[in-house]
Amino acid sequence: MNRLAIKIKEARLKAKMSEKDLAKACGQNINYILQIESGKKVINEQIAEQILKILGEKIETFQDAVETEKPAPAPNTAQKQLNNQSVKKSLDAPVTPNDQWMDALSGVIRSFPITDEMNVKVLAQKELPLISKKIEGISVDKVSFIKVTSEDMPELRIMKGDVVLLQQMTDFASPGIYYFEYQGRKQLRFLSKIQNNILGAGSTAFGSDFSDDLKKFKIMGKAIKVEFML
Repeated sequence: MNRLAIKIKEARLKAKMSEKDLAKACGQNINYILQIESGKKVINEQIAEQILKILGEKIETFQDAVETEKPAPAPNTAQKQLNNQSVKKSLDAPVTPNDQWMDALSGVIRSFPITDEMNVKVLAQKELPLISKKIEGISVDKVSFIKVTSEDMPELRIMKGDVVLLQQMTDFASPGIYYFEYQGRKQLRFLSKIQNNILGAGSTAFGSDFSDDLKKFKIMGKAIKVEFML
């Protein structure tokens, strides 16, 4: 989380406003405020100033929290410009890997498809390095990725467009965020055991939106990591 996100949250708490109150005052939805305060959405100085003004603060107070880019110094001589152009041309030159190179990389880099939440369409490919034939400590043949298409889990810090790394499994092991099929619909929810053979599914880690016999949940994987999109 960046310093500006922290300061906005502190100012909101100081003003004794909830995320919903601030979202309403800004004319935005609550997901927008949650993404800002969690650092998932990078906002510019103008928007930050508007939000802070609503909270009774000034942007100057937090000026050091706004990151700015400094322009690169101009070359001192024409020779430096020429050298820089030569280096850039060399770096930009396309490289075509040969068969030996590709064979060598196949053992250390693996490409994984990213599918939509219903697991019916491949949206992109993700290339990751293998460590002892594992990704994030998971055997490579048990790894899959889905892209979140819903906006109903902000409390779990999971937003539309985020990419979720799943460890493929078929049984409920312990409370956590699972990818499963229930009544013909594939979805991502927090699962916990309510009693003996009853599972509760919800959009938060507290309480359940619905519950049923665990045999009715076709579990396909457990979420291990979430990558948010800017």
